[in-house]
Amino acid sequence: MPRDEGAAPTRQHIIESFVALIEECDDVTISTVRIAERANLSVRTIYKYFPCRDALLQATGEWLNTQVFGFALGTGKNDLVQGFRIAAERFDEHPNLSRILALTRVGRSMRIKFRNELAIRRRRTLWRDTPEVPAADRRRAEAVIACLDNIQSWLTLKEEFDMNGSEAGTAISWAIEVILRETRAAASSDQPPQP
Repeated sequence: MPRDEGAAPTRQHIIESFVALIEECDDVTISTVRIAERANLSVRTIYKYFPCRDALLQATGEWLNTQVFGFALGTGKNDLVQGFRIAAERFDEHPNLSRILALTRVGRSMRIKFRNELAIRRRRTLWRDTPEVPAADRRRAEAVIACLDNIQSWLTLKEEFDMNGSEAGTAISWAIEVILRETRAAASSDQPPQP
């Protein structure tokens, strides 16, 4: 990647141009030529910053997660439980882009790094105060929570139940809280009584 002073703004401009095209065209198969035209740069400049499509997609995914949707991976249990409320409202601000991220293979590839980091953070955080929860129960709860805490859930609740982001966020956060409460309660009841 170029190291000159203008590298960061140029790189961001390319990503922003790509995202704008995705939102306008409702498509992620946008050519490098179209990105260059939109950014008012040469194709060669695009390749200078992003030598392959995967590099552009990864950088775009990271930029979307932090700059557009503003996702932050909190370190507390409440951050993880309430995170979807914030996310769902932000999905509403960019519905076309969110829909593309949810439904396309390229969209999934742009989300993968964030989703992997979220899974690791979830695993470290959720059971910190309840180490007695068996590994199989943890795995089951984490799997269901991963399905709920997902842009596809926002889209399902929006399309099938006409929920806005706030309503979807409230519903998903409630479901996550129920899963955690029930999983922890079951583990506690399996333990021998404490003296």
